[in-house]
Amino acid sequence: MDNIMKCTPLGEQKSLWLRKTLLIMKFFVLFLLLGTIPCWAGVAYSQNVKMSLDMENTTVHDVINAIEKKGEFYFTYNLNQINVNRKVSIKVENKTINQILDQLFSKSGIDYKIENRHIVLYKQAVSEVEAVKQQKSINGIVADEQGEPIIGASVLEKGTTNGTITDLDGRFTLSIGKGTELIVSYVGYTTKTVKIGNQSTIKIVLIEDTKTLDEVVVIGYGTQKKSDVSGSVTSVSGDKLSKIPTANAEMALQGMAPGLSVNFGSGAAGSSATLQVRGVTSWKDDDGENSESNGPLVIIDGVPGNMSYLNPEDIKSISVLKDAATAAIYGSRSAAGVILIETHRGTMNSAPKITFSGYWGLSAVPKRLEVCNSAEFIKVRKMALINAGTDESRWPKYISEYERDPSQFADTDWQKEYYQRGFTQKYNIGYTAGSANSNVSLSAFYSKTDGVTIATGDEKFGFRLNSDVTRGKFKMGESVSYSRWSADLESNSGFSSIYQVTNMEPLAFLYDENNDGGYGGAISGMGMSDAGNQVAFNKLIDNTSSNDYIAASGYLQYEPIKGLIVKFNASRNMYFGKSRLFKPTYEIGAAKRNTMASLSESRSQTTNDLLELTANYDKTIAEKHNLSLLLGLSQEENKYEDLSASGSDFENNSMSLMGHAKSNYSVGGTKTRSALRSLFGRVNYNYMMRYMIMASFRYDGSSRFAKGNKWGFFPSVSLGWNIANEPFWENLKETVSMFKFRLSYGALGNQNIGLYRYIPTLSYNNHALNYPFDGRETSMGYAITAFPSSDIKWETTVYKNIGVDISLWNNKLELSAEAYIKNTSDMLSSRNISLATGYNSSILVNDGKLRTTGFEMQAIYHGKAGGLKYDLDLNLSHYKSVLKSMANPDYLYEYGALRTYVGGEIGEFWVYQTAGIFQNQAEVDEWNTAHGYKDQNGNWQPLQPVAKPGDIRFIDQNGDGMLDTNDRVKVGSGTPKVSLGFNINLAYKDFDLVANFYGDFGAKRYNYTKYQLERMDHVFNYGKNALNAWTPENPDTDIPRAVSGDPNKNSRTSTRFVENGDYLRLNNLQIGYNLPVKYCKKMGLSNLRIYVGATRLFTITNYKGYDPSTGSSVGQMGYDYAAIPLSRDFMMGLKFGF
Repeated sequence: MDNIMKCTPLGEQKSLWLRKTLLIMKFFVLFLLLGTIPCWAGVAYSQNVKMSLDMENTTVHDVINAIEKKGEFYFTYNLNQINVNRKVSIKVENKTINQILDQLFSKSGIDYKIENRHIVLYKQAVSEVEAVKQQKSINGIVADEQGEPIIGASVLEKGTTNGTITDLDGRFTLSIGKGTELIVSYVGYTTKTVKIGNQSTIKIVLIEDTKTLDEVVVIGYGTQKKSDVSGSVTSVSGDKLSKIPTANAEMALQGMAPGLSVNFGSGAAGSSATLQVRGVTSWKDDDGENSESNGPLVIIDGVPGNMSYLNPEDIKSISVLKDAATAAIYGSRSAAGVILIETHRGTMNSAPKITFSGYWGLSAVPKRLEVCNSAEFIKVRKMALINAGTDESRWPKYISEYERDPSQFADTDWQKEYYQRGFTQKYNIGYTAGSANSNVSLSAFYSKTDGVTIATGDEKFGFRLNSDVTRGKFKMGESVSYSRWSADLESNSGFSSIYQVTNMEPLAFLYDENNDGGYGGAISGMGMSDAGNQVAFNKLIDNTSSNDYIAASGYLQYEPIKGLIVKFNASRNMYFGKSRLFKPTYEIGAAKRNTMASLSESRSQTTNDLLELTANYDKTIAEKHNLSLLLGLSQEENKYEDLSASGSDFENNSMSLMGHAKSNYSVGGTKTRSALRSLFGRVNYNYMMRYMIMASFRYDGSSRFAKGNKWGFFPSVSLGWNIANEPFWENLKETVSMFKFRLSYGALGNQNIGLYRYIPTLSYNNHALNYPFDGRETSMGYAITAFPSSDIKWETTVYKNIGVDISLWNNKLELSAEAYIKNTSDMLSSRNISLATGYNSSILVNDGKLRTTGFEMQAIYHGKAGGLKYDLDLNLSHYKSVLKSMANPDYLYEYGALRTYVGGEIGEFWVYQTAGIFQNQAEVDEWNTAHGYKDQNGNWQPLQPVAKPGDIRFIDQNGDGMLDTNDRVKVGSGTPKVSLGFNINLAYKDFDLVANFYGDFGAKRYNYTKYQLERMDHVFNYGKNALNAWTPENPDTDIPRAVSGDPNKNSRTSTRFVENGDYLRLNNLQIGYNLPVKYCKKMGLSNLRIYVGATRLFTITNYKGYDPSTGSSVGQMGYDYAAIPLSRDFMMGLKFGF
C-alpha cells in the first residue's frame, strides 16, 4: 500500500534546517550575553555607581530603602544605635554613594563602612574608652556534631541586624554589645540561640535538623509545603540523583519514587528507558500509540520537554504527580501522570562559583550465556540426527569433515568476540553568580560511552543557561539549552543481534580474507546454517543516528499588589533527527551475501511552541486562613515534518552518498500539525494547616477531534486533614508530628488518538479492492483507507486516591501509604465494517474501558549512631491493569506467548502446560490411549501421535483430544506484583556511602533466548543444556531428547520457557571521601569529593536469561526477546568547587 504525500527535495530541506539552526544558535549567544552581564557587572558596582535623590520631609528609613532599590545596595545596622525614624530632607544629583551618605548622616554621630554593595552603619564613638565600655568583639567557630566546620552559617546579634557569616574554616568575628545573645542558623540544622557573657571566644555546635514538614515540593504552576499537600506527590532531590553516575536522567530515577516504573527495553547503545506512572492508563489496538499514551508528561522548568536530553547534574528536584488532584492542572496531557523537573538556577547576592565533576569507568555485560563449543555442537547435532533416524549419508558434511580434521574449522566464542569492555566518561562544569537583583547559572556537559557490543556507542554534549533579573515589581528570566545525542547503533540483516550471536555455529571463522569485507561465516558446501556474523554486521554496516534538542523559554512576571503575580511565559522546543543506514556489498560466508550496496537516510524536525499567561494570588488572613488562587490560559502548537530517501547500486562502498545511487530510488515525506488551547484554574485553601482542600480544572480544546468534540472539561478535588495539628493532639506532638489523611477524586483527558482521524484518507492497492471488468484481469484502485470518525471524543481517566502520611519522633521516621483506582473509559477501539461500504478499514469508536488498581508505601528513616549519620528509604509499589471492554468482545492481542483480551490483565502469559518427559514407550502408549479423539471415520487419533521416549508430555486442557491454541493456560503476567526500591545514604566523618537497590517480585519472564538455544527444529548452535538432554542413560533431566526436526514440537510455546522473573539488584554503589575544608582552602577550593563506584554490581535472581529487567513495552512486559543486557560499570570520579 502506498500513502499519498507531498515530498520536497532532500537537499533543499537540509539547507532550510541548517539556516534555522544557525539562526537559533545566534540567539543562544545573545541570550547568554544578556543573562550574564548583570552578574558580572556587580563586581565593581559599589565603586562606580552614581544616583540622584529628591526626598522632602521623610525618614532615614525611607532614604535607605530608596538607595537599596536604586543602587542594589543593602544596609546592616543596630536599631538600638541608629535612629532610622529621624526626619530628613535630601536632594542630590548624580552623586556617589559616599557623597550621599556623608550628606545624609552629617552631624548625626553616625558613620558607615562600604564593602562592595554591603553598607554597615554604626554610631561614632565619643571616645575609644567609651567604645570599649559599650562594645566587645567575639571570636567563634560554628561546627556540626562531628566537629566539622560549617561554612556560611549565619551569626546574628539578637534584636538587631548586626551579623556576619562564617568563613571557610567555620570561623567568625563580630562586635556586639555586652550581655547580648547570638542567633546562629544554617540550612539543614536547628537554629541555636547562645547567651554571651564575659568570654571573648566561643564554639557553637549546631544539631542537624531532620524536620521535613516545611520542605517545599513543586506542583503544577507553583509550589507547596510538603505538609500542606493533599494530593499524591513524590519528590526526589537532585542531590540524590547526582550520586548515580549516568548520562541518562531516566536511569537514575529507578527505585527512587513509589509508583514510578523505569523500564529498560535493551542495553544497546542509543537506547533509553521508558517511564510509567502507576501502571497502564490506556490501551489501543490499532495505531501502536500505547507507549505514548502511557508515558507521563515531562515538564522541565515549566515547559514540556524530554528527559533523555537532560543532563542529570542540572537537576535541582523532581516531583512526580500521580493523581488527578495534582495532575489535572495539565489536563489532557497528564492522564498518565506528570514529572516536574526544576533545574539549578543562580541565587541573588551570591559570589561567583565554579563547579566541576567528572567520572571515568569501564563497562561490560554482567554475564554470558553458556553455549556449545565446536566439539559439543557436533556431539549434540549427531545425537539429534541419530534420534531422528536420519541416514548418515544425509548428514551435513561438516560433521564428517570435523571428525576427520577439526583444524579446518574454527572454535569461535561468538559472545567473546561480540561483547566488548567499553570505556565511559562524563564531564560537567557549572558557573553560578548573583547580584542584588539578578542571577545566572551556566552549565555544560560532555559524555561518551562505548557500547557493550562491538563497534557501538553513543556521545552526548550540551549546555544550559538560566538567568533571572528583578526590577522593582517586575521579574524576568530565560532558560536556554542545547543537547546533541549521537549513536553508532546495532546492525543486522533482519534478525536480533543476540539471536545471531548465540545461534551462530562455533565452527565458523570470524575472519576470512577471501570474502568481500574480510569476515567469515558459514563455510561453503558444508551444509551450515544461515546464521550471520554479527561482529561483521556491526563493523561493516554504517547504522548511525543523531538528534539535536534545542529548548528556549522566557518569562515576564509582574506583581501589581502584594501576593498577586501575573506571569507570561513563551517557549519553543525543537528536535532535529537524522539517521543513516548504509549496507555495503559484503560476503559473510556462504549464507549471507549483499551484492548491491544500499543507503537509507531520513531527516525529521519537531517544533513545539507554547504560550502561557497565568495569574496567581496568595493571601493569609488572620494568620489562620491560607488561600492560593490560580487562573491561566495556554496555547500550544506542535509541528512535525520528515523526509526520507533510499537508493542502491553504488559504484563502490566508498561512494556512499545518496547522489551516487544508480537505482531503486525512493523518496517520501510527512508533514503534520496539531494544536491545543486551554483554560485552567486552581483553588488551594488550608485552615491553620489542619484542614486542606484543593480544587482544579482544565478546559482543553484539541485539533485532533472533529467539530463538536474538540473541547473537554477535566476537574479534580482533594481533601486533607492533619490530625496532628488539632489542639487535642498537643501532648502527642513530640512523638507524632504529622498524621495526615488525604483523599482525592478527579478526571483527566487523553488526546493521543493519532492525527486527522476525522478526515478520510485514500490508499492505492491490489488486495481486496480488485474487481474484474468484463472477464478481464483485475484492476488496481483507490479506496478510502480510514473511515472518517467524526464522533471520536476524548478518552477520560477517572482517578480515586486515598492516602495517609505519618511523621514520628521529630520527623526521624516518615511513613506514607496510599491506594488508588483509575478507570479509563472511551478508549479507541476498532469495529470491523463491510467492504461493501466502500471503506478498506474498520471504524474507530470510543468503546474501550480499562481499570488499574494499586497501592504504594514508603518509609524514610533519618538516624545517627555515634559519628555515623544515615538515611534509609524503602518504597513498595503494586498495580494491576485489566482490560474491561473493547468494541469487539472477542478482542485478542497476541505477542508470542503474551495475550491481552477483554476481562484479562494486560500482558498475560498463555502457554501449553507440560507434564514431564516420557520415560519409555509404555508411558507414551498409555498416554495416547487415554488422550485423543475419534475422527469422522471413527478412527482413534492419539493426542501426541509421534511422541517417543524423551519427548515432553503436554496437557489437553479442554479435553477435545487435540493440542491447539485452545489448550494454552494462563501462567502469570509480565507485570510484577511488587516493585521495591531501597536507598541507603551513610556518612561517617569525611566518608560517605550510597547504595541503591531495586527489585521486581511476582512477575514471569518468557525466556526467548532459551527457546532459541534448546529448540531442535533448526540447525543453529545449542545451549550447553542440550548436553544434558534426555537419554535412556540420563532420565533424570528436564531437557527433552535431542531430535532433529522436533517432530513432537517439544519447543512449542510452553511452561518450559516461562521462568520466575523475581530479582533484586544493587543498581548503584558509591563510596566517597570529602577532603576536609582546611585542606581544600589551601588548594584554593571550597570542596573536593573523590569516589569509586559500580552500577548493577550484582543481581539476585533465578532467571536463566541475560537480564530479568528487559522486555518492558506495554502489552509485551516480561517477554525477553533476545534483548542486549544492561552493562555493569566500574568507575571513579571527583567533584570540586571554587
